[in-house]
Amino acid sequence: MSGPDSRLVQTAVIGTPGSARAIILPTEADDLTRWRRRHPTYAYYCGTQLGGCGHELSDRLYRDKVCHFAHRPHTSCHRTATGAASADHLFIRDDLAAWAGRHRLKGRVTAHDLGSGPGDVVDFRVRESRQHVRFQFSRLPHTDWRRTRDRLTRESSTLDWVFGPGTAHPDTVEELYDEHGHVLRFRFETLGAVRRIRLRAEDPRRSTDWVPLEACAMTPEGLVVPGAERRPRRRGPVPAVPLTATPARRSPEEQVRAVREALADAARLRTRPTWEALARAAGGDLAELSVPSRVRLLVAVERAAGTEGAPLLSALLRTGEGDPPPYVADVVAVLGCGTPATAGVLKRWCQREADRAFAVHGVPSRTAPPRLPLTDDGQIAAPGAEPPRHRTIVHVKGGAVRRPARRQDAEIRHALVAARQVQDRQRAAYLLKEAERGLPRLPEPQRGRLAEEMRLTGRWLSGLPAPSKPRKRKRAKTAGQGQTGATPKATPRATPKAKSKGSSLSGARPLPGFENPAAGGRPTKTSRKSKKSPKPPTPSKGTLR
Repeated sequence: MSGPDSRLVQTAVIGTPGSARAIILPTEADDLTRWRRRHPTYAYYCGTQLGGCGHELSDRLYRDKVCHFAHRPHTSCHRTATGAASADHLFIRDDLAAWAGRHRLKGRVTAHDLGSGPGDVVDFRVRESRQHVRFQFSRLPHTDWRRTRDRLTRESSTLDWVFGPGTAHPDTVEELYDEHGHVLRFRFETLGAVRRIRLRAEDPRRSTDWVPLEACAMTPEGLVVPGAERRPRRRGPVPAVPLTATPARRSPEEQVRAVREALADAARLRTRPTWEALARAAGGDLAELSVPSRVRLLVAVERAAGTEGAPLLSALLRTGEGDPPPYVADVVAVLGCGTPATAGVLKRWCQREADRAFAVHGVPSRTAPPRLPLTDDGQIAAPGAEPPRHRTIVHVKGGAVRRPARRQDAEIRHALVAARQVQDRQRAAYLLKEAERGLPRLPEPQRGRLAEEMRLTGRWLSGLPAPSKPRKRKRAKTAGQGQTGATPKATPRATPKAKSKGSSLSGARPLPGFENPAAGGRPTKTSRKSKKSPKPPTPSKGTLR
């Protein structure tokens, strides 16, 4: 970089470029001042184990913004991770070393780069017992996790996989729930110039408290977090379940309560379970339910919420491919939210409902986005469109109720004329009421004609005579017009008089020196000279001198 470093570098190493002794710079000016007084001889580097360039860094103290490290001018560095969490894979080394020494474990800590940085994973291996604990710092696809898990399981006696924030795939979480009953998580907390690891165990129903690494223990079954119930590890093939062993049936109310709690826990953990995973969490008797029974159960779960506009937890369900099950569309339709026309519309609608469930049930909760409205034809309504109107169909005993069809406007107008002609007053009164109901919805020309017939019919019913039609006035005959039909003689137009020809110089201004003294002007000097010695006339063309 040719100029000063403008990046917010918050971590560095102390001593040498290849050091593993990490530090996070205090962000407050007073804290950094005390740190400088306490460690005046420290030298900071953009460490190679941080993915940095190895050059020396300077600590910048600010009163009006966050304090941070900065490179010297004219330094080239391509380090990508510079935030507070960029040195967590080095801080965990100190925690694991102290924990192993306290429990008298002879272990080895190694960090690996899987493509996104030098601290993608950190492995802790116990030499004597061949136990292995892996801390996952970067997101890992489910297929890669399964392949790596199978390889590490063959190499170790026990394998515990601890995931950082946002690094576990949902399918990986479901498989760990099925195998161990919980998922191990870790996070870091900043304490002064260092960061310390905290662990806990999460399952679909509850989670343990965050505890430091010192509170955990390494047993022959693997890493144990206080408060976590660990299932026995599977060794060899899974034994088949006897056909006679069937789970106990529960009442519908118990099933509804268990399913709702399991779906709420999944929303809190931001996961979308399959029906099989939901059955494992809410009870084994749900696995054998038919599709209609699942629909009835999910509808009862949603109606048990009792909150208008609450997110549909049924939208969290997914298949093995990640799409919503087709029967979720029936649940949406029964609850009055519309009927998705295609699988793509259902997937998009369920994804929005899942986001709403994550927002409402998450910790901390936040404002949920609006629900996607569906049109009558099952498509996603355009933004700003009116929500679909719900129509209520009333079934009446004895057949359908037929409303009398309204007469056409032209028919009513002609019927009014016919009623007056045949002197049918009762029919005319009935037609007049029909016309009054249909008059407001007519355009202007038809409305005027119908209103005129209504006025005439009303006067006729009241016994008043019909108004006489005004006669058309004939045009007055001109004086020169004789009998009817004679064409009036054309009056000759006066011929305009021709203008008299005058002099072409009439109205022209006099030349200088020839002003008229009679007009009030004083004769000039030039005019006087012209009187004394007049110039001879200019001979015309062709005249000889």
